[in-house]
Amino acid sequence: MNQLPTWSPSSIPSRTTLSSIATTHGPSLSSVISSVSSKIVASDFDTSDPNSYLYTLRAAQASLTIVQAEVVIATATDQSILAQATQAIFESTFNLVDFEIEGSSYHTISLNAAANIVFLVLFGLTMLFTIAMLVKSRYHWYNVSFVCGLALEFIGFLGRTLSLSDMMNSNYFLVQLICLTIAPAFIMAGIYFLFGQLAVLHGREFSILKPMWYSYLFIGCDILALLIQSAGGAIASIADDKKTSDIGTDVTIAGIAIQVLAMSVFLVFWFNFLHRVFFKKRKVIGIELKNINSTPKFTRATIQNFLIFLLNGRSARQYKVDYLDQHYNQKYVSIRARKLFSWFPLVMTISVIVIYIRCVYRLAELAQGYRGYLITHEVYLMVLDALMIAIVALIFVPFHPYFVLGSEVVVTAKSIKRNEDQEGLDSESTTDSNDLSVEEVEPQIDFDSIRTKLNPA
Repeated sequence: MNQLPTWSPSSIPSRTTLSSIATTHGPSLSSVISSVSSKIVASDFDTSDPNSYLYTLRAAQASLTIVQAEVVIATATDQSILAQATQAIFESTFNLVDFEIEGSSYHTISLNAAANIVFLVLFGLTMLFTIAMLVKSRYHWYNVSFVCGLALEFIGFLGRTLSLSDMMNSNYFLVQLICLTIAPAFIMAGIYFLFGQLAVLHGREFSILKPMWYSYLFIGCDILALLIQSAGGAIASIADDKKTSDIGTDVTIAGIAIQVLAMSVFLVFWFNFLHRVFFKKRKVIGIELKNINSTPKFTRATIQNFLIFLLNGRSARQYKVDYLDQHYNQKYVSIRARKLFSWFPLVMTISVIVIYIRCVYRLAELAQGYRGYLITHEVYLMVLDALMIAIVALIFVPFHPYFVLGSEVVVTAKSIKRNEDQEGLDSESTTDSNDLSVEEVEPQIDFDSIRTKLNPA
């Protein structure tokens, strides 16, 4: 014959708020305990989840203990009996807390309502803004990617907001888990293409890869990572034992690790691109220019100079106009002259760094498991996940490509594939003197006029 289980708190906190249950619930609680107990003893389960009976019995037993102890406290005068009744309420209260945590899909007592609603509204508004820009502008690759990413963030926080009223609803939990996990991949897809556009707008020679390859390579890596994560999630969800569940979790971790690795490589490409744009030596009419500039200190590739360029200081902006811009692709001078364009490298850098932080956090979170410290303490998700993506969502409102690059989409995926940015440049950069030796060309260069032009002051 099966014996009824009993529970006691695994540890006693130093202080807590004691539960209070109306004594009128005593008879109904006794009835529930009697009914469930008989089913457990007889193994007469009418559902596929016997644990639901144990959860019900545990909650009913703890609640009835509180009711009985409250009756004792209301009538007893002996201090030792009062102390025992109070202790019984204390232990039953903590049992109910344990029960609530174990029954919650989030393995925590409650979620922060204000924070979840704030991010729900924020992602909803930025999603609507991007949808409006999808209609207004023709930056379709960027717009579609960001709409998908922000929509997933919105749905994810909708799931968390709905969980506020039902922490045990696994469907709400799965919605937020899946949507918030895959959303950044779509946002990064838009950033990958923006990188390709910037490579074209400055000049392909500043980029290690061909412009479209950033989208092909890293979107492919993201898709692979998502497929692996999905496979791991499927294995874990259908697992009927801990070993299989752990295998599913390990597979999911591998998927996120691939995503983090891909983003690490992307950061290398991005910072290499910026380094080349800021400091790479250029050539004019086949003669390499050295130390011919208005601000010599900016020619050195130091961390300080890199940060000055990245932060778009006034002196750096002037140097870009006076010296650097003439070495970029001259087909796009008007775009680079737009007011917000010089801030775009900083916007992109902030975006990829905060999304990278978010991906590293997700990897650490999942490595601890679904009952780990990070996943059961909501503040980390709010700061290291939601806030990071919110920064990207907000920063691309004023820096939407429509405002930065112009209303007309000059650099499209089709134009990049057709190498339209290269048309006419080779003929302009080479002259009939190509067949001449360096000695024949050099005497024709008036270096004084070049210095005057580069140093108008």
